[in-house]
Amino acid sequence: MTIRKTNIALAIALMAAMVGGMIAASFVFAADNDATQEASTAQATTLHILRKATADTSVTTITFPEGAPNAEVQVPYNDVDGSDDPQVVASSDSEPVVRLKNTSAGSLKAHLSITTWTNSTVAAQNFKLVATTTTNVNAVDDTLSSDGNAATVDTGVTIGADEYRALYLKVTLGANAGKTGNSTITVLGETP
Repeated sequence: MTIRKTNIALAIALMAAMVGGMIAASFVFAADNDATQEASTAQATTLHILRKATADTSVTTITFPEGAPNAEVQVPYNDVDGSDDPQVVASSDSEPVVRLKNTSAGSLKAHLSITTWTNSTVAAQNFKLVATTTTNVNAVDDTLSSDGNAATVDTGVTIGADEYRALYLKVTLGANAGKTGNSTITVLGETP
């Protein structure tokens, strides 16, 4: 009986050593089997923001005229066409604030991104992206930011190579009077 107890004790000790060795080995294998991942995407430079007229002149600033607190402002203008030629939202003869052009060799799905409006000047921002031949834009009601904070949205619009789209913008001003703020809008392109 003593031999059996010794054999059983030895067998248990060997099993414990083997299991311990396997566990230690699994930790070693785990260290060799994992890696940190990192990825990034380049910002599309082939979708350009242009004046609303036919010439391909780049726009750097879009201005929304002053309005009362909580008011909707949908007559922005760009720095090239000027304040005398603002956006027009109407059942006929609509005109966008700017045009977007795809200068790449293939189609791109348009995404819009904005930074947070400073000074809580804007409570919400909307957009409409349509074909440049569309002249009956009655409402600018697709949400870009529901709270004036930074946001990125998929417009659901694909722009073909060397094609244009008309961009309409609207803001709902914040409740604070006498404030001026700004935000940056960026147009990104994704291969569909």
